[in-house]
Amino acid sequence: MSQSQPPQDAEPCPECGVMLIVDGAPLFSKVRCPGCGSEVRIRRKSGCYLLLEVLGQGGSGRVFRARAESEEQDVALKVLEKGMPDFDGHLELLRNEAASAGMVSHPRIVRVLGIERDGEGVRLVMELMEGGSLHDLIGDREKLGEEHALRIVLEVLKGLAAAHAKGIIHRDLKPANILLSATGGAKLSDFGLALSTVAMPVAQPHLLATPDYVAPEMLAGFRGDERSDIYSLGGCLFHSMTGVAPYATEGLSIQELRRLKAKPARFPEGPFSPAAKRLVIRMLDPDPARRFRSLGEVEAGILSALDSGAGSGGFGMGLFKLAGNLLKSRSGPRPGPSRR
Repeated sequence: MSQSQPPQDAEPCPECGVMLIVDGAPLFSKVRCPGCGSEVRIRRKSGCYLLLEVLGQGGSGRVFRARAESEEQDVALKVLEKGMPDFDGHLELLRNEAASAGMVSHPRIVRVLGIERDGEGVRLVMELMEGGSLHDLIGDREKLGEEHALRIVLEVLKGLAAAHAKGIIHRDLKPANILLSATGGAKLSDFGLALSTVAMPVAQPHLLATPDYVAPEMLAGFRGDERSDIYSLGGCLFHSMTGVAPYATEGLSIQELRRLKAKPARFPEGPFSPAAKRLVIRMLDPDPARRFRSLGEVEAGILSALDSGAGSGGFGMGLFKLAGNLLKSRSGPRPGPSRR
């Protein structure tokens, strides 16, 4: 009599070898083995990648630390599993992210190494950022302090400027999409909602998925431009400095959000320098025509705030000399967004 074969959707318990049925279980699930009673991980592989830990949950799938069988270096793996709700919509976001990454290469933008699709779903392979996200950092520290927040935004600004120079508008700037290296350096990630010549059209609900930082003109149906990104980056700076988002948006309808964001954000009391407060409030102005006209102007405002003594220890002048004016402001005013 031939030996019976294990079910196709089964894998051995790493502790005792009993075959565990994994059919339909999410990737990297925990189950209790009926043989030895141990709680073990199942479905630890996706394609050729061994999943090592969960790094986060994004709108288009979970992100894992992973390692390819033939490689020694870990990567970040964003996995969209087959059968996930709105699979096709999220697939377009991953394709947009990969396509936009192919248009711009910059040390302040997280590198996308490739995209794969098979019967299991889709995998976006990315550079691993060991330091987590700005969202995580704010959660750990409640607020970063003025100097630290300005330094992070200054670094992200350089990556955003490189994207804008290629005609890419990010449209989803938020602390969760600002990732940190092991030494604290910041990079911009997740161009899934980006507007560019290679991006597919994105449904409006995706664009409004993070209302805390979205520019008010985008709530009215505008597709977004450089000054929409400036607004969202200002929201990230506000949250980093103060420990709270510029507006309390949870549970609000689009109409309520539009009314709320038509009013200037209120800066809380605190030891903030006048230069930094002016910078943030102008970045967050509800009227795009009153915001900074370019990222070069934003950079000058950040350097000015640091140079005027933001934080303590005379950091400002040293950073000003170190950073220089690396972004070039484009001359002339820019038209405001169309309200059609």
